[in-house]
Amino acid sequence: MGVTKEVKKAGDGKTFPKAGDLLRMHYTGRFASSGQVFDSSQGKDPLEFTAGIGQVIRGWDEGDPWLNSSFDAESDQNTQGDHVMQMSKGEKAILLITYGRAGMRGVIPPNANLVFEVELLDINPTEKYHPSKILTMAAQLELDLNIPCDRVSLMLADISGGWMVFDITATGFGSGDMFLHWGVGKQHAEEWIVPVEIQARTTPTANRVPGALQTPFPLPDGQNGRKVRLEINVDAGLKGCQFVLHKKPNEWLKNGSRNFFLDFSKVADSRGFRELVTEATKANPAAKVSCYSSSGVEVAVLAASEGECCNVQAIVRSERDLVLQYGPAGDDRRWTSSTRLSLQNSGGDIYKGEIKIEAQNLNKYLMFVLHDPSVNQWLKDAGRDFSFELPRDICKTVTAKPPEPAQTFDPAPRLQRRASKLFSTFVEEIQMAEPDAKSSSWTVPGADGIEVVVLATAAETGCQAHLLVSAKTALVLQYGLAGQDRAWKFSKRVELVRAGTDKWEVSFEVPAHEMEKFLMFVLHDGAVNRWIKHGPHDFEFEMPRHEEWDRVQREAEAKSAEEARLVMAAKSQFLEGRRARESKADISFTPFELQGDFGSLDVACISDGDTRAKVQVRAWLHPRLGECMMHFGVFERPQSRQWTSATKINAVEWPSDLRKVDEKACQITLRKMEGGIHGLDFSVTAHTEVDGNETIHEPDIGGLGFVLKTVNNNVWIKPTDGSDATVRFSSKGRWKGQWAQVADKIVEQETTWSSMSLKRRYENCLEFLDTWEKVSQGVQMRRLNSWTTLVHVDSSKAVWSRMPSMPLIEMSSTEENNEEFWSWIFVWQRLSFQQLLTWERNTCTQPRMLAATTNQITQRLAELWKSTPSCRLWIRWTLSTMGRGGSAGQQIRDEILVIMHAHGIKEIHGTYYEQWHQKLHNNTTPADIGICRAIIAYLKSGGDLGIYWKVLAEHDITKEHLHSYSRPITTEPFMVHTDIGRLVGDFERYLGILRSVHDALDLKLSVDHAKHCLSGNLQGKLYDLCNMGGTGFNSLDEGHGKFMRIAAARDDVLAILNNKGTDPGVIKQLLVIDYTLETQQSVLVQGLTSESRLPQLVDQLRALLTALVGHLPQEDELQALLADWNSFASNCASQRSEEAALLLKALADRISRVVGELSDKCQTMMGPKVAFLGEAADIPKKNIDVFVDEVLRGTSLMAVSLILQRVEPVLRDIAHLPPWQMISPVDKPIQGVFKLIDKMMGVQGEIFHTPTILLSGAVSGEEEVPDGVLGVLVRSAKEAPDILSHCAVRARNFGVLLATCFDPKISEKLASDFADKWVEVRCKPDGTLTIAEVERPSNTEEDDKAKAEADAAKVAEAEVKMNLTNDLGCSWCVRPDEMTRSNVGSKSLNLALLRPKLPPGILTPQAVALPYGTMQKSLTDDCNKDVLPMLEKVLNRLQPSTSNEDAQVIFEEAQQLVESMRFPKALKEALNSAMKEVADRDGEDRLAKLFKERDAWQAIKGVWSSLFALRPWVSLAKAGRSFHDLNMAVLVQELVEAKYAFVLHTVNPFTKDKEELYGEIVAGRGETLVGNFPGRALSFAVRRGGGEPRVLSYPSKSVALHTQHCLIFRSDSNGEDLEGFAGAGLFESVCAEEDKEGFQRLHRLGIVADANYRRDLLKRIAEVGWATEKAFDGAPQDIEGCVDVRERIFIVQSRPQV
Repeated sequence: MGVTKEVKKAGDGKTFPKAGDLLRMHYTGRFASSGQVFDSSQGKDPLEFTAGIGQVIRGWDEGDPWLNSSFDAESDQNTQGDHVMQMSKGEKAILLITYGRAGMRGVIPPNANLVFEVELLDINPTEKYHPSKILTMAAQLELDLNIPCDRVSLMLADISGGWMVFDITATGFGSGDMFLHWGVGKQHAEEWIVPVEIQARTTPTANRVPGALQTPFPLPDGQNGRKVRLEINVDAGLKGCQFVLHKKPNEWLKNGSRNFFLDFSKVADSRGFRELVTEATKANPAAKVSCYSSSGVEVAVLAASEGECCNVQAIVRSERDLVLQYGPAGDDRRWTSSTRLSLQNSGGDIYKGEIKIEAQNLNKYLMFVLHDPSVNQWLKDAGRDFSFELPRDICKTVTAKPPEPAQTFDPAPRLQRRASKLFSTFVEEIQMAEPDAKSSSWTVPGADGIEVVVLATAAETGCQAHLLVSAKTALVLQYGLAGQDRAWKFSKRVELVRAGTDKWEVSFEVPAHEMEKFLMFVLHDGAVNRWIKHGPHDFEFEMPRHEEWDRVQREAEAKSAEEARLVMAAKSQFLEGRRARESKADISFTPFELQGDFGSLDVACISDGDTRAKVQVRAWLHPRLGECMMHFGVFERPQSRQWTSATKINAVEWPSDLRKVDEKACQITLRKMEGGIHGLDFSVTAHTEVDGNETIHEPDIGGLGFVLKTVNNNVWIKPTDGSDATVRFSSKGRWKGQWAQVADKIVEQETTWSSMSLKRRYENCLEFLDTWEKVSQGVQMRRLNSWTTLVHVDSSKAVWSRMPSMPLIEMSSTEENNEEFWSWIFVWQRLSFQQLLTWERNTCTQPRMLAATTNQITQRLAELWKSTPSCRLWIRWTLSTMGRGGSAGQQIRDEILVIMHAHGIKEIHGTYYEQWHQKLHNNTTPADIGICRAIIAYLKSGGDLGIYWKVLAEHDITKEHLHSYSRPITTEPFMVHTDIGRLVGDFERYLGILRSVHDALDLKLSVDHAKHCLSGNLQGKLYDLCNMGGTGFNSLDEGHGKFMRIAAARDDVLAILNNKGTDPGVIKQLLVIDYTLETQQSVLVQGLTSESRLPQLVDQLRALLTALVGHLPQEDELQALLADWNSFASNCASQRSEEAALLLKALADRISRVVGELSDKCQTMMGPKVAFLGEAADIPKKNIDVFVDEVLRGTSLMAVSLILQRVEPVLRDIAHLPPWQMISPVDKPIQGVFKLIDKMMGVQGEIFHTPTILLSGAVSGEEEVPDGVLGVLVRSAKEAPDILSHCAVRARNFGVLLATCFDPKISEKLASDFADKWVEVRCKPDGTLTIAEVERPSNTEEDDKAKAEADAAKVAEAEVKMNLTNDLGCSWCVRPDEMTRSNVGSKSLNLALLRPKLPPGILTPQAVALPYGTMQKSLTDDCNKDVLPMLEKVLNRLQPSTSNEDAQVIFEEAQQLVESMRFPKALKEALNSAMKEVADRDGEDRLAKLFKERDAWQAIKGVWSSLFALRPWVSLAKAGRSFHDLNMAVLVQELVEAKYAFVLHTVNPFTKDKEELYGEIVAGRGETLVGNFPGRALSFAVRRGGGEPRVLSYPSKSVALHTQHCLIFRSDSNGEDLEGFAGAGLFESVCAEEDKEGFQRLHRLGIVADANYRRDLLKRIAEVGWATEKAFDGAPQDIEGCVDVRERIFIVQSRPQV
C-alpha cells in the first residue's frame, strides 16, 4: 500500500499524537479516478479512535481494520504508514493511498487509488463532542453474573444511508472464542427469525447456525473490549433484535435470565432526542455537552459560563415525571450540597430544567440523580450518581486548610492519693490536676450509692478520658464512642483500678482520628452479673472538641480511603481477570464471594488433552487475613454429597504439602502469587463422554467441597451464604432450561449441604425470591379488572369494531420466564411438604424461630401473590405447602415440659417421651402433629402399639424417619402412671398448639385465625362448612348440596381476594382457606361419579369456572367462558332440546380445550423439574411419577375435567350426535396397516410405502397428508382440524379418509385392539365407522417395493429449479376485465366472471390482480438486481433428495430475501392506475383510497414468500411436480369489514346430497375457518326450495379476527390447475394491516343469542349460495363470503366444489 501526504492547512506544529492517544478527526474518502465519495464524516460526528492500535486504515495508522468495518487492506513492502501520527493538532492534509489487493466487497475495488482529506481536530479531547455518540438504547446492560467488571454495552453509532448502525461491546470477557448469537423481529420486536444480509449484517461477518446467526467477537482492544458492529436496513421493516453471548461448548450469557433485547421503535425516539440536543448545542455553541442513558431514560446536560456563574440546562427524555436532585462536588465526587428541581414538560416525553450555579457554589463536578416519586425509584448511571465535569474555565476545586504544627498531649502530674479521702475530695483533686478537663457526674439510685464522674481533656492528638467511680465492689467499664444517633461504633472492656476505699478509676486515650461526639458506657458487676446504667439508658458523655481534630480526621480518612482504594484496586484487578480465567475454563468455572469483606475466589477446571484436566484455584483475600489454607474434601462422583479425604484419591496429582486432617478432609496452604493473589493448582485424570449432541470432557472426580482457614489465628472463612464452598466439575446432571442458577443451587443445598432444616429451606427460598424480584424489576403489568367485572355478564348486543372489546394478549417472554421461576419454587417446596426432602439434617431449630421464619415467608408470598397476577396459581400452590407460623412457636417448647411435669414423666435420657421432648425442643416439624396423634391414639387404646404405628403410617412417618431425626426417637411410648384421661386431654390441647404452627390447611383452625378479617356472614358460611360432617354423603342431592355450599363461601372469599385494597396479611389467611375449600370441592366431584343430571352438573361447572377466574385474572378467555356459561348453560340444561344440547356442547368443548391447555402447561412446567430434582435428591421414582397427577387432582382444573366427562355423553345423547364426524368421507372401504402417532405434524413429510391408516393425536389442520396414507382418524375432538382447514381440503382432494372421534373410549379401544395390524375401515356419512382386522393381501410386499421404487424415481426426476427470471411477458397489473386463464388463477378469474352474473344485492369486493410473472418481473427490475443472484444462489441448494429439515432452512433464507425486495416504481404506478380505472368504472373508489404503499408492498412480498415453504415443497414432491411449473398471481381486494365470514358448499360434502347446502360461519374474518385456529364454527344445512336452516354445531372457537380498513392481498396460484397437484390452501393471503384478535363472547353474538336473527341470516346466505351456483351454470360451488357491518353479503371467492 503506497501513501503520500500533502499538507493543506498547517497545525500548531507542536502537539503531535502518540500511540495510545485518543484522536478526533473529520475525513472524506474519494476514489482518485472518479472523485466519487465513498465515505465521509462531514455532516456527522467526527471520527474518534485510539492511535497506534490498528483501529483505522493503514496509511493513517498501523493495523488493518478501518472504522471497525470489514476492510481487508493488504500492505505492500514500501508502506509509508501512520501519516496521521505525523500531523499536529489542527492540521488538514490530503493522503493519497493505494488500497490493498483484496479491496472491500461492494465498496472499494482491489488496488484502488484513494484520496482522503483529513483534519486532526483534537488530541485526547476532554469533552464529548456530540450527543449522537452517546449510548442511547440500553446503557451498560449488566450481565447477571455478580461480576461488576463484566458488561455488555450497546451504542447507536449512526443512522445514515438507510442503515442503523449499532456497536455491541463486551468488556472483561477475556480473549477466548465468543460469539454474538442473534436474530431479528419481523412481525413484532420480540420475535426471533434469521435475517438475510440485505436486511441485517454484522462486522465481522455472521455465520448461519440452526435458528440464528452467530458473529465471532474480535480479540480484545486496549480497553479489554470486544466489539461487533450490527447494521440494520431501515427499509427492511424489522421491529427489533435479540441476542445472547455464546462461549463454546455450552455457555450462554444473557441479560439476567432474559435475552438482550433491542426495540427499534425506540431508536426513532432516541434520534429525536439527539436532534433536540443538537439544536440546543447549536443555539449555545460555547456550552459543554454530555449525554447519559439509564433504564430507558436519556439525559443531556449543557453548561456554559455567565460571568462568574454557570448556567446549566438539563434535557430529559422520559415517559415519567422525574425530579432532578443535584449538587456540586470536588475531585472525590462527594456532594457538598443537595437541591431538588422539578423538571417541566416541554411536549411529548421531553422534560427540561434550568440551573444557575453561583460563584461561591462552583466546584469541579455537578453530581445528580433522577427521582421518580410515584414509585420512589432513583435512576443512576449504571449504579453510580451521574457526574458532569463543569467547564474548566469556571470550575474550581476546594482546597484543604494547611495543617498547623501538632501539639502533644501532656497532662499535669497527679497528686499523691490517700486511701482515706472522701470521694468528693478525691474528685476535686483530680479536677485540680486536670484543669482543662470537661466533666460530668451521675449518681445511681439505690442502696449501693454508686457515683460516677467523667473528665475528658482535649489535645491535638486525641482526648484523655478519666473515669472515677465510688462503689463498694469491683466493677468493669464497657465503653464505646457514638455519633448523634447514640449508636455505639465499637465496644471495649476494661477493669476499674482501686484508688482507695470504695474509690475506683481508669484512664484511656481516644486518638483524634477516632473521635465521635459522645462517649457511651455502662458498668458491670460481675459478682452478681448486674449491668449498671443511668436509669434505663446507657451513660452518655458529650466529648470536648479540639480545633485540629477535623483536620486530623480528614487526613486519617484520606489515609484510610487510600488504603481501602489500594485494597479494592487489587480486588478489582482480580475480578477483571476473572473473565479471562473463565474463558479458559472449558469444563467448569465456579466463582465465590466470601463472607464479610474477606475476598473473592474462583475455581477453574480446564481440559489438558483428552485424558487429563487442570484445576486452578485463584483467590483475592483481604491482606489482614495473612496466610491461608484450604480445608477440603473430594466428591468422588458428580452427585456425591460426602467429603472423601484427598489421600484416598488416586486420580489426582496433589501438591507435596498436602496434609491429612481426618478420613474426610485434608489441608493445603494457598501459595502467594503476583498482585496479592493466592492460588492452588493440581492435575486430575479425565475422559470424554457424549452428552446429547456434544462431546464433553469429564474429570475422574466429581468436584471439591472446601472452606478457607487462616494459618495464624484459625479464622474459618466460608462463602457469603454460610455454607461450605461446593465445586462440581461435571456438566452432567445440570439443569439446561431457564433459571439454571436457581435449579443448581437448590440441588446443591438439598444434596451437598451437611445441615438442612425447614427453617433454613424457607430462608433459602426467601433469598431466591429476592433474586427474582431484582431480575423482574420494572416489569410492566396489565391493569386488573375488579371482581365484579371479572364475573360480570355483559348482556348488551355486540357492536362491530375494528378493535375487539376483549383483545387476545399473548403471554410475554417475561411472564413466561416468571412462571418458570415460580414452578421451580413450587416443585421444590411441594417435595419438602411431602417429606421427600429432609425436614432436619444435622441442625437444631427453636420452634419460635421456625414459626417466625414461616410467618416471614408466607407473608412475603401473600404480598407477591397480590403484586404478580400472572403467577398467582404457582404462588398460591407454594403457600399451601407451608405451615401457618403463628405466634405459638415458643409454646411448643414450654408446654411439653408442663405436661411432663404435671404427670410425673421424668426427663430420663433414652426414654420415649424425653426423646420426643428433645426433638420438639431442638427441631419441631410438621411430623410432630402425626407423632402427637399417634401418642393420643396409643393412650386411648390402653397401650396398643399397633394403633400407634398405624397412625404414624397414616401420616407417612416410618421408623426410619424417627431414627433419622437430629434428636432421634429410637424407643416406643409407654403407659404413664397418671390419670390417662387428663393426660389425653393435655396432649389434645398440645396438638392444637402444634397444628396452629404447622398445619395451615385445617379449615377450622384457618377460620379461627382469620376471624378478625371476615364479615359475620362469611364467618357463618365457613363455620357451617366446618360443621357439615366432611366430604362424605349418602345421596347425590346431599353431595351436590355440600358442593354448592362450599361454592357460595368461595365466591365471597374470592371477592375479598380480588379487591385491590385487601391487605396482604388478610390475603395470606384467605388463600389458605380457599385452597382448603378447593380441595374439598375436588374430593366431592371425585365422589359424585354417578351424577348425570344436567342442571346440577351445569351449576358445579359454573362454580369451578368462577374460582378459576378468581385465581387466574389474566386468563381472559376464562372470563369469556364464564360469561357465556352464565348466559346460556342453565337455560340449555332445563330445555334438554337438541339445539340447546348442541350449544351446551360447543361451550363444553371450548372449556375442555382451554382447561386442557392450562393443565398441559402445568404438566410441562412441573414434570421435567420434579424429575430432575427427584433424580438428584434420590427421591423414589414412584413418588416422582405421580407428583403432577397428585398436584392437579386437588385442583379446580381436574374437577372441571371430571365434570366435562360426565356432561359429554348426556349432551351427545340429547343431540343424537354420532361418535364420529366425517371430515373427508370415502365411498369405498380402505385397507392398510393401522399405525398410532402422537402428532400429524411429525410425519407429514414421510412417505409410507405400505398403505397406512393413522390413528393420530393432534391434527392442527396445517399439515400435508403424507403420501401412502389412506385414512387419518383423529383421537379426540379437542385435537381435530376444521372441515375447511388445509389438511381437510387436501384430504378431500386426494380421496383420503379424515374423521374425528368424539368418544375417547372408542379411540382407546381402537389403539389397544388394532395397533400395527392390517385393517379394513368402512364409513358412512351419518357418522358410522367400523374397523375390523382382515387378512393382508399376499402381493402387498411386492407392490410396496415397486411403489417405493416408483416414488424414488418420481422424486429423482422432479425438476427443482424455480422460475425466477421469466416474467411470461406479463403486464404489471390487470383489471378484472383483463383477467384470463393464462394470466391469473381461478380465484381472480372466477370472481371477475361472477360479478356481472350476480343478482342485485349480492356484492363483490373491488379488485385488481398482479398477474403471473409479476414476481419475476420485480426480481429482474434494476431496483432488485442485488436480491436476484442471492435468491438464485440460495434456491440452487435445493435438490430432489434434500430433506425436509434442510429444505426448511433454505426456504427461510429465501423468504427473508423476498422480504428484502424493493418496490419497483413501474409496479407501483401500474397498481395505482389499475385501481383508479376500476373506481372510474364502478363510480366509487373503494380500492385506491385504501392503498398505503409500505403496507401494500409488505403484503405482496408476504404472498410471494409463501411460494418458498415446506408445504408446497412436500405437496409437489408427492405429485411429482416441479417448482418450475408453479406460477403465482396476487389478487388485490378491498378487505370487507366482516361482521361474519362464511364458507358454503352448494352440495353437502358429507352426505353428497345435491338438494342440501352445507355452510360454516364464524364471527370476524374467515381466516379462522381455514387457518390453524382451534375449535369449530357454527355449521348449518339448508335444503333447496325454502327449507329452514338446521344448525349442526355451534361455534367453539376461541378467537375472532377483527378486520382493519385496508386491502387484502390473496395468493392465486395455478396450483389447482396442475395435474395431480391440488394447491388450494397452500399459500398465504396477507392483509395490509394485521387483524386484531379478540376472544369470542358468544352471548353477545346475535347469530348465537338471537334465534330469529340467526334463522333469517342463514337463509339469506343460503340463497346467495344457490345464486352463485346458478351464475356458474349450475356447477356445484365452494364459496367464500362475508356479512359486513351493514348486513350486506359479499362473495369474495368462488371455485368449483371438489
